[in-house]
Amino acid sequence: MKRLFYLLLFAGFMSCEKENEIGEPSLQSVIVSPIELSNTEIFTDLSFGTSEVGYICGAMGTLVKTTNGGKNWTTINSGIQPSLNCIQARDDKNVFMARNELYYTADGGTSWKTAGLENLGSGIFDIKFVNATTGFIAKNGVMKTTDSGKTWTSKFDSGTDEEYYALTYNKLQFLNSNVGFCAGGKTYDGTSIGNMVKTTDGGETWVSLKMKMSQITSFYFLDANTGFVFNFNQELWKTTDGGITWVKVSYSIPDKYTDCYFVSDTKIVLRTSNRIYHSIDGGITWTKDFELSSNDIQLTRMKFIDSITGFVIGSNGYVAQIRLN
Repeated sequence: MKRLFYLLLFAGFMSCEKENEIGEPSLQSVIVSPIELSNTEIFTDLSFGTSEVGYICGAMGTLVKTTNGGKNWTTINSGIQPSLNCIQARDDKNVFMARNELYYTADGGTSWKTAGLENLGSGIFDIKFVNATTGFIAKNGVMKTTDSGKTWTSKFDSGTDEEYYALTYNKLQFLNSNVGFCAGGKTYDGTSIGNMVKTTDGGETWVSLKMKMSQITSFYFLDANTGFVFNFNQELWKTTDGGITWVKVSYSIPDKYTDCYFVSDTKIVLRTSNRIYHSIDGGITWTKDFELSSNDIQLTRMKFIDSITGFVIGSNGYVAQIRLN
């Protein structure tokens, strides 16, 4: 029951990705190939530090690692007990992962240190480093480090925003060292509220974009002007002015909680709890490419490591490679 609750809680912490590009696919189809793992835990996030070395974190401190581009995965005894929300590998050896506390390894997962953040409010839902020393976490809003994660300072406190009080901001994206976004929301008692904040000065200050919509479950900016938002009401919105104004693209997204990968402003791959879709018309229509055959598995996260190769993970130790054609 505890693990089921964790999975349902994690469903709101989704993301959109666009990783290192090696050429744009035509996106005629999406091929999903499951990989056998001797693990039955709930996987919650993944990150590749290089094209060959990647990590997956999950429930009860679960950590698995690949050193051959995802062909094989090995379980690592992290010594960490809490279930984990998120992970970022800066390279093959330097890795951060988190729940309420932030954990750090410099030796590829053999040993771990903590940042002393466990008792500072909410959980940590996303981690983004823009270089070796400067990084951000989504915790109580946004916190920043400039010393490679040794110390952290609050830069945006979501509890002080009277209009969007105490929303859970759970997804970060930085376009460069100066421009970044953080979004999220909350859904309760039949009400759903979402918002996004933006920085243009390297995360020192954050401005509310005052989004008038339901909880933002995933988003992605292609550049400083063009961005997309998926929300709890199964809508897709688009901005072309950096988030000042938004236009609704679709009101029939296949699920409330999604991950998205943008090949371009028209080509999108979408993950739901049990399916993979793609769109070639900017999200107006969707084609189903893959559906889980078992009701015992739920998909939890999808990320790409280049423009055609990605991975999707889920409960019961589920991992699959994604290839775009």
